[in-house]
Amino acid sequence: MELKTFQTNDLYLASALKINGFRLVDLKRNERDRGVFLFEDRDDRPQLVRGYFSGELTGSLKAFSNAWADLKSLVNEIEMERRNGKRRE
Repeated sequence: MELKTFQTNDLYLASALKINGFRLVDLKRNERDRGVFLFEDRDDRPQLVRGYFSGELTGSLKAFSNAWADLKSLVNEIEMERRNGKRRE
């Protein structure tokens, strides 16, 4: 069975997905050298994304802040690896 994924380059949306139990599968770079978060997809993802963009999604601000910091650190880490020639895309 093939893994269904959802991708976004929106760090804030990625943080919302993370605190709602979505599993981060990978972080890649797109053609514009921006980070793209790849999550395991779920059936409830479209509803959650709509809730996020409409401002109706609720949750812990502390958890959101922690998820944002974790994901931002991950972006920074792969950027450092890329600059040092250790990560190939």
